[in-house]
Amino acid sequence: MTEATGMIERGSGMAVWRQIAAAMEQAIRRGDYKPGIQLPTEKQLAQSFGVNRHTVRQAMNRLAETGLVSIEQGRGMFVAEDSFDYMLGSRTRFSENLQTMQKKPTRELVFAEQVAAPAEIARALGIPTGATLCQLELLNRADDRAVSVSSHFFPNSRFPDMPDLFHRHRSITAALKAGGVADYYRRSTRVMAKPMSTGDAKLLHLPRGRPVLISETVNVDTHGKPVEFVRARFVADHVTFSIEHE
Repeated sequence: MTEATGMIERGSGMAVWRQIAAAMEQAIRRGDYKPGIQLPTEKQLAQSFGVNRHTVRQAMNRLAETGLVSIEQGRGMFVAEDSFDYMLGSRTRFSENLQTMQKKPTRELVFAEQVAAPAEIARALGIPTGATLCQLELLNRADDRAVSVSSHFFPNSRFPDMPDLFHRHRSITAALKAGGVADYYRRSTRVMAKPMSTGDAKLLHLPRGRPVLISETVNVDTHGKPVEFVRARFVADHVTFSIEHE
C-alpha cells in the first residue's frame, strides 16, 4: 500500500470517504499506480485505511465518476487508461483505425439474428419499415481492452448470408466484399451521449449507467446505395472522436 493511507485524519471536518478518494487520487496522479493496473480490493483498502468497505466503496465510486478509476464487475478496480483518438472519416474502418495507432484490434460476435427493421433504420437503409434485417452484435477490443459494443444492421434481402460471411472472415469489410460490395463509404454519422445500458455494461464489465458515446452511421456502396446501419457504443472515457473533413 502507498503512503496515501497515512493521510486520513478523523475529526478533521472532511468526510473520511472524501479523504480516501483524495489520497487515492494523489497516489494515482503521482504514479504509484500506473494506467491500466489493477488496484487493491475494497477489503485490502479498507484494512489499509482502517475503515469499513462501504466507506472505501464511496470513495472509489467517486473516482469512477470522475473517470480516474474503472470499476469492472467481476474483475475489480483499475486505474483508467488514457483515451485514444478514433477517426471518423468517409472510409473509417475499425481495424485499420486501431492498427494506425499501433493497437491490436479484435472483434467478437456476441450474437446474430434476424429482426424487423424499425422505422429509423428502415429510412436510413431505404427499405420498408418491418423489412427483415440481419443484425450482428459485436464486442470490440483494442489490445484486449473492451472499448465498444456495436450493432450492425444489413438488409437481409441483399445479404442473407452475412452471419456466415462474418464468421468466415472475422471482418465486416471482408464480409461485405464477399457479399458483392467491393468498397463502401460512410455517408452520415450522428453522435450522442447516453448512460450505458445493462446489456452493454455486462459485455464491457463496467457499472450500468457509465456514459457512452454513441455513433450511428450509414454506410453506402460506390453507387450510393445503403448497405449497413451501425450503432456503436464507445466507453466515453476510453475514446476521443476526431472528425475528418473531406
